[in-house]
Amino acid sequence: MSSLLKTHFKRIIITPENKIIFKKGGSKDEEKREVDNLDITASVVSFDYYEDILSPSITVDLKISTTQALYSLVPIRGYERIDIVIGTDYGDITFGDSNENPLYVVAIERLTQTEGQEIFTLKCCTLENLKNETVRCRNRFPRGQISSHVETILKDILEVDEARIKKIEPSATEYGFMGNNKKAFYTCTWLCPKAVPVTGSATGEAGSQAKGTAGFFFYEDYDGFNFRSVDKMIDATQVEYPEDITSQDLSEEYGVETYTYSGMISRDGNENEKQIINHYTDKTTNLQKNLRVGLYSNLTYFYDPLNWKADAIQFNLAKEIEEANIKTAGDSVPIPQGDITKFASRVLVRLGDSGMWDHELNEKGSGRTISDMAKSFSRYTLLFQQSLNITIPCNINLRVGTPIRLIFPKVGPEESGGTGTKESDQELSGIYLIRSLRHHFEITEGRNVSALNLVRDSYGIQ
Repeated sequence: MSSLLKTHFKRIIITPENKIIFKKGGSKDEEKREVDNLDITASVVSFDYYEDILSPSITVDLKISTTQALYSLVPIRGYERIDIVIGTDYGDITFGDSNENPLYVVAIERLTQTEGQEIFTLKCCTLENLKNETVRCRNRFPRGQISSHVETILKDILEVDEARIKKIEPSATEYGFMGNNKKAFYTCTWLCPKAVPVTGSATGEAGSQAKGTAGFFFYEDYDGFNFRSVDKMIDATQVEYPEDITSQDLSEEYGVETYTYSGMISRDGNENEKQIINHYTDKTTNLQKNLRVGLYSNLTYFYDPLNWKADAIQFNLAKEIEEANIKTAGDSVPIPQGDITKFASRVLVRLGDSGMWDHELNEKGSGRTISDMAKSFSRYTLLFQQSLNITIPCNINLRVGTPIRLIFPKVGPEESGGTGTKESDQELSGIYLIRSLRHHFEITEGRNVSALNLVRDSYGIQ
């Protein structure tokens, strides 16, 4: 039987913020029972789990269909704790229960009531996402590694358990700033384009020199919080695999799953577990759009309000790739040839931070360089040049920000010899990064799938 049919809900418990007193029977029955948790496993119709490298928090949607008047009797108003255990072929999805990382209800949507039945959706998130709405970065952050600032915000302001702080990649960039009463997640995301990864022999200590390209992502996945550079994500796609390596060995030894599209998917048979059910490309290279956003070449003016002057930084993507040896996921970066990309197609004006902080930061500077800021803009834009959406049998081991290998057959007739096989499409196939994912579990239909949005900055197989 395929993994499409094997997922099942083991236990889903909802716990109100305060214990609820129910009257048992009619109004004349004064017998009461105290309820601090309620098993709603049988009432859950579907479960949707979301991750995104552009989102600092995971989210979960629970669709409920019940005849128990759950919405009004509990009652559900928000901030209820949800403990979940879902069994799959790849292990359990657990929130609360054993890992003490429960979900909390933040919204109730699409409530419909008919005679004897009510249907609604519980929108849930982790506790840190709720804390983010109530705490602020009020203190001064002295010059130091940006990655250290992110870790400080997670530990001291959001009070995240250390077990949930997973991949905080060291940054070489020194930066100082004032919290200015901003939310924690906003501040961490705001720091991302200012950070430069440590490369080569650099240790990540203050003052170390980095040769990487500015640009990080701050996000939460199933394992916890991450602060990772674009360069490090791309590095994971460039491992030199042996030519004769099998898909199973690639998964076990390198942690890279391989999925193949054949166009023929059966609902039973283990051979289908690593096949692409369907796919479509929602974004390809658009020359005019890329010129408008200044991907290939841009000119940025950085205005210094303290000294009343402006510095101009010219950025050229082709030159940067050649001189800085920027690594890419595919074989070739789609840069048009000719003069069209040599001249700045977009002019940007950005405000520097001189004169905007306290005396020490104004005296020494914040630490960021205008050159790094100019580069980060194009690095982000380049990463999302190619976007592909696929649907596969549910695999809860996948994480956003990690590589995945796809094999697509070449359009056209099969190879000579009548073997029934086709050559791989050398442009569409290759390594991608998982930008976002959705695990969908549906009890009524028995259809449990993972929907992935994949991105990469180049085309072809390395």
